[in-house]
Amino acid sequence: MSEEYLTARIPADVDRPDVVVARLTFRQVAIIAGVGGACWLIFTAAHRAAPHAPVLLIVAPLALIVLVAAAVALATRDGLSGDRFLLAALAHARRPRLLVNHAIGADPVPLPSILPKAWRQAQGPLPATLKLPADGIDEVGILSLREHGHAGIAAASTVNFSLRTPGEQNALVAGFGRFLNALSGPVQILVRTRRLDLTALVADLEHGAVGLAHPHLEAAARDHAAFLAELSARQQLLSRQVLVVAREPAAGGSAEAGARIARRQQEAAAALTGAEIRIVSFTPAGTSVLLADAVTDPAPRT
Repeated sequence: MSEEYLTARIPADVDRPDVVVARLTFRQVAIIAGVGGACWLIFTAAHRAAPHAPVLLIVAPLALIVLVAAAVALATRDGLSGDRFLLAALAHARRPRLLVNHAIGADPVPLPSILPKAWRQAQGPLPATLKLPADGIDEVGILSLREHGHAGIAAASTVNFSLRTPGEQNALVAGFGRFLNALSGPVQILVRTRRLDLTALVADLEHGAVGLAHPHLEAAARDHAAFLAELSARQQLLSRQVLVVAREPAAGGSAEAGARIARRQQEAAAALTGAEIRIVSFTPAGTSVLLADAVTDPAPRT
């Protein structure tokens, strides 16, 4: 019996801006035309000021500037246009490298001026106050992001795609495509990778081994606990978690945003059932633990 190959139409970039000229967006045309016009004015002024100078000597650097501007306007990186990526990189470079928890409204105190200048210069840039976008969590687990709106976080199960038959793979892709086509608001799919700590599991195995009915079962449980402890000591074990974050604007209040996010999570759970993916919303306590784990450095290896 032959497998039936199906296809699912999935949007590649639903947020792509409209094109205006020659498949270029207004932002790209503005960058290229603006830089080209400025270079033309510079060439005209330079040629009038030095009419006997070789034209190639004036045109070469200006042409290089135009090519760089075109490359910045047309290039993309991580879903961002080249100019926005450079602006984000510049803003990141100007930010402090060390962010600490500090009282709101108070800045870190520099070293006293009575100390030698060399000591104060060796201190480096002062740390800045860590300001997270999250402002609070309501009673149903909706995260407030101040002026950025609200967000609801849900955990998604995973599917072993490579071990499925071609027909099953097509069915999974079609189910995921229906989920993407049914989106009514911004959704982020985040895959987290974090270090896996087996200390609690090893302790539970050793504690439960005492009450087993047969000595061989107790010995097997202790051997398994020793194996996991040795594996955790020798290898850096990692776990992956898939999160589905639904966003809503700040307009309308937290209650209305929470209701819309809950409805969208239910729709996502129903749509992803065809892809054999389960969606479970985080409780307020689970959301708090997730955020704390995201901003806390793992314990160093000894």
